[in-house]
Amino acid sequence: MRILFTLIAFLFIINSSFAQSEDEITLRQIFDNVLESDVAYNNLAYLCHETPGRLLGSDESIAAIDYMKSYFETLGADSVFLQEFKTPAWKCRSTAVSIIKKDKKIRLRADALGPSPATTDEGIIANVIEVQGLEELKKLGEEAVSGKIVFYNRPVNRKLVNTFRVYGSAIDQRYYGPALAAELGAVGVLVRSVSTRTDTFPHTGSTQFEEKKIPCAAISTVDADILSQHIKENKDLQLSIRIDAEDLPEITSYNLIADIKGSEFPEEYIVVGGHIDAWFNSPGAHDDGIGCVQSADVLRIFKELGLKNKRTIRAIMFMDEELYQSGGNAYAQYSEINNIKNYIALEADAGGFTPEGFTVDASDSIYSIISGFKGLLEPYGIHYIKKGGSGVDINPLKKSGVPLMGYRTDSQRYMDIHHSAWDSFDKVSIRELQLGSGCMAGILFLVDKYGY
Repeated sequence: MRILFTLIAFLFIINSSFAQSEDEITLRQIFDNVLESDVAYNNLAYLCHETPGRLLGSDESIAAIDYMKSYFETLGADSVFLQEFKTPAWKCRSTAVSIIKKDKKIRLRADALGPSPATTDEGIIANVIEVQGLEELKKLGEEAVSGKIVFYNRPVNRKLVNTFRVYGSAIDQRYYGPALAAELGAVGVLVRSVSTRTDTFPHTGSTQFEEKKIPCAAISTVDADILSQHIKENKDLQLSIRIDAEDLPEITSYNLIADIKGSEFPEEYIVVGGHIDAWFNSPGAHDDGIGCVQSADVLRIFKELGLKNKRTIRAIMFMDEELYQSGGNAYAQYSEINNIKNYIALEADAGGFTPEGFTVDASDSIYSIISGFKGLLEPYGIHYIKKGGSGVDINPLKKSGVPLMGYRTDSQRYMDIHHSAWDSFDKVSIRELQLGSGCMAGILFLVDKYGY
């Protein structure tokens, strides 16, 4: 009996070694392919140069969708379609902020926060009050705040190593600050850009209003320092804010979906995606044009290498991650209504920098299987597969029990460019981009092959 068990164990080891060798060969083929390809890079060039500022509801957002739709059709995806949905939208045409001096105006570099209301054509002129955060503003109270422009000027905590935590150290001022100021009677808000750099680029983003809305904008970190110095010199300093923007009550928009049909379980969908929209002030290279072209590249890799996926590989270009997250919610509703079985979903929205790992939001048993793939992907830059969050667009699928994953990169440069004009195509390394495509295709190949 002992001899029989020994033989069985030996055969298991031999078979496991053979299977691993097959996987290693396939992964090497994937990375050989991506590192010699410039398809995703060229797709990104188009999105950045021809469709910058592709915020929900803009002509650029539709042009980007049309371009990627044509790409998928040319690629030969088994199905390519637009998933239509209705959503409110917001449009910004211009932002102007100035310090008012007796003899001149000093222009500050600013971009409106979404969805800031417009001012009149003449703009708002009022005294400014500087605070270091929401708690300080609350302590000042309505009497001190009413009728003024509030300037939130707390910088990010640069001592933190993880730049998403750096971002989190000051994001409350942008996201909740305007609503609180409005509640206390302020007539406008300026926010120091949430950025890891000291530069002249305003970094915009979304803000959350309750009922009352007031004009609000982000100013660059350099301009925030300039404004703060002027306030120190003149406590009665006045500012002018002029914003040309409008709410669009309801528009029709789309997620773009492309599939490569599975050979054994075509009704099970392995979703990979990024968000096609970008802020009005940005080419949207790393946020998140790269996530879109990498997701599209996963389909190209499967097709070109003939990987014979068991399950349907579905790439989604989500619309509107930035403003109202309507695209991700729309796909979750579409899935529920049509009984779509999303087997697993992977989102890429951490920039196209050097690969670092994957985060997994799933049961312990599923996580155990996925984390077991780390050794195969380590040669290509994947240093961890750990429990954690996934992405804004796929998060609504969580309530249906769909296992979720996030692709993670070295984020040290991400908040330098985030939501700004500096997030441009020239900040992209083709090798970093392509390594990301390979890592995403590699882990989905393994998930599809072994299942959970």
